[in-house]
Amino acid sequence: MKKIFYLVLLFLPLSLYAQSQLLSPIPLPSQIIIDLDTTPYDDAMLEEALAQGQIFTFLAKSGQTENPDILAKRRSYMALFNLKGRIYGQSAFRIAFLVSKKVIGKYAVSTTHSALAYLLNRGIPFEMDVFSMPDESTEALQNAVGKIATKEPYDLIVAPVTRSGAEYLCNQILPARLYIPTLHKSRIDCINENVFFGGIDYTRQIETLSYLVESNATTITVSDKSGLSKMLSETVAQFVDINDSIELTKNGYYKDLISRHEDLNQSTIYLNTPVVKSSLFLSQLTLADFKPALILSTQINYSPLLLTLTQYHDRENMILANSVGTLDPFLTENVALVNQDVRFNWLNYATVVGIDSFFNLKTAEPRLSREPFANRSLDYEIRLYEAGLYRFIPREIPYPEVEEILQPYEEEEQSPAPYSPLSQADTSR
Repeated sequence: MKKIFYLVLLFLPLSLYAQSQLLSPIPLPSQIIIDLDTTPYDDAMLEEALAQGQIFTFLAKSGQTENPDILAKRRSYMALFNLKGRIYGQSAFRIAFLVSKKVIGKYAVSTTHSALAYLLNRGIPFEMDVFSMPDESTEALQNAVGKIATKEPYDLIVAPVTRSGAEYLCNQILPARLYIPTLHKSRIDCINENVFFGGIDYTRQIETLSYLVESNATTITVSDKSGLSKMLSETVAQFVDINDSIELTKNGYYKDLISRHEDLNQSTIYLNTPVVKSSLFLSQLTLADFKPALILSTQINYSPLLLTLTQYHDRENMILANSVGTLDPFLTENVALVNQDVRFNWLNYATVVGIDSFFNLKTAEPRLSREPFANRSLDYEIRLYEAGLYRFIPREIPYPEVEEILQPYEEEEQSPAPYSPLSQADTSR
């Protein structure tokens, strides 16, 4: 017995010491208000409930309102009771995806998986339904929208569609707000106040890149036969004088094409082709012993694949515009767990940022992204990067000098409004 007792005394301090180094797996307690009453409350009923001191009824029912004054009161009371926005019924957020794998290919999977990872990361009950379409024909879109309309109302419809699909949706009476992450609003004439956009603003990216171009530079655009590539080259012509243009073929052999353009040497090139074609072109440009003074490109080539497929001397003078910002690091890692990327894949990023804005509007949870909506389109910050040896290196934007100083009254008129994920005009149905 003495030996056994001795062993217990020997190991007891060790076990206590070991346990003191471990974090408890038990989560901290949190407060939740569950809405069990199915009666909808309008703004007048919410104000009345608050006037009668029915604070928890007010909190449970005010999640659907778009009144900024009521939302401000809601946030104040949530902060008072340390609720952190976690007020919900059976489902806090209902989202529908409208996708055609035949049309957008792998992006049908990547956008839905990124959205799912985002919703799981928030830790709040949600419902997410995917409505697959065979294509983006009028019949397919009409049937899908009709099915969505028959369901319990959704808070948001996400539709990563092409321009033709967006044109149809813009002319429909929609059962919920619709978010199109694939297009910027400038690409389509859409007056439907229920339709929002999250695509990259290539025009602003090209304009920012144009600040780097010398006035006497020999400027050349490189494109292919795709619609996006041609659009980019046409946009370049709006900001700088184009001296020559090159159209790449599908075969990937560009030596003969390059040799016919001696002006490529010491030129400024706008590279408006996808990353694989761009990499092949840059490599063969080096083999032809041509050295451009400056290579410019938009989001289309902001990818780590560019660093892998080219040698450093191929891209030594290359500068890219990028609009993909940073998200909450835990969210970024959770998206990576489902084999998706929101650091370089701009469509996945746009999908998550758009959903994040509407999620914040519905639940009052803090946003995990920064981009606001402006005129129903996400307003991205544009950054410039050098294609460095192992990574993309931030570069300062050389903004042109302002020729005319604004008068004080002009500055006052142009001062920005307080930040809101969606402006009051944008939230009207």
